[in-house]
Amino acid sequence: MIDEYLAEGYLILRGIVPPSLLGDLRIEAKKARDLAHQLKGAQTQRIQPLSDYAGDLNLKPFYDYIELPELQDTIERLLGKNYTHGHIDIMGLLVEPLEHPWHIGWHRDGVVEVPPEAYDEIVKAKLAEVWHDLRHYNQVNCAIYAESCTWFVPRSHLRQWDLPGEQQTTGGPILRGPIEGMSNVEAERYYLDHCQQFPGAVQVHLGAGDFMIYRNLGWHTGNYVTYQPRATIHDIVRYEGEKSWIGWQQVKQEAMKRLKEETS
Repeated sequence: MIDEYLAEGYLILRGIVPPSLLGDLRIEAKKARDLAHQLKGAQTQRIQPLSDYAGDLNLKPFYDYIELPELQDTIERLLGKNYTHGHIDIMGLLVEPLEHPWHIGWHRDGVVEVPPEAYDEIVKAKLAEVWHDLRHYNQVNCAIYAESCTWFVPRSHLRQWDLPGEQQTTGGPILRGPIEGMSNVEAERYYLDHCQQFPGAVQVHLGAGDFMIYRNLGWHTGNYVTYQPRATIHDIVRYEGEKSWIGWQQVKQEAMKRLKEETS
């Protein structure tokens, strides 16, 4: 399984959250979904971080999830010591839209904030330094209800270049919808085609209680429909030892500043 994660870029632990805890999580997830739509709108994708809503939710089931010995043991076996999979101050809950389907767009986390025109030698050197460092870019989706929203391109996390047909499509207004002249059913098919046509993409199917960890430097996306309830814990695997993360964040910010100065 370690080889599978390193090679493919994602790993699914089936049924690792016990049914008793799933039941408790669903009670709070129902409240969180309603709260997300109430506060952030009918089309919101998430409510995050959960720590901000301690007055509205009973966070104990989420702490119980964090403290699951099976998950703690698995993350240590997979990545080593000093890695944690659950953080109330980061953790969000991914939810379904209420009015129309939409598609978040294909992307690679971390690098997506820096457009190609800002990739100078400084950015490229720092990116090469952190790209294969397992202390960075490990992300989690843990399904409270069965869902199939996430798409991933296996092995794409291994390369720092893009293949023909791969492009950053986040933020495209047509992906957010609604699409003028299209019914919800037609838009749903349009977004599904957009996922299926991306080179090498696979749809990830999670059962209730399945835990997915993935290298979010690989190409991935989310495709959302209105008629399937979604409550998926979304978090990172955080390295708690010595960190070099800040250097990459600074390089990104400085690259964007240089680009702005050059184009102003």
